[in-house]
Amino acid sequence: MLIKKKNDIAFILENFKQLAQWDATGQKFYFVFADRKRGGQWTLMNNSEDRFSVHGLGEDYMDEQEHFFDESSQIHSFLWENRAAFNAALKPATMCS
Repeated sequence: MLIKKKNDIAFILENFKQLAQWDATGQKFYFVFADRKRGGQWTLMNNSEDRFSVHGLGEDYMDEQEHFFDESSQIHSFLWENRAAFNAALKPATMCS
């Protein structure tokens, strides 16, 4: 499912584990998509405590640490602002399934 409306985000988050890859070392699910503002990539993660976080990495920058979303409104705002890039990364994955 793509993010077309704000309430699509709740569905994405509830089904994140089906969309994401598993990192056995870090013990978390992750999904990578473009950081169009800074010209790199975002990694959205969901850990074993079911907390979401994000980390940015690009050619000219690297976030020092992952940022945890303390409130659901924060992750909803983040995904809404980055929905075009998220959707673009999601489309190839949904076409294969």
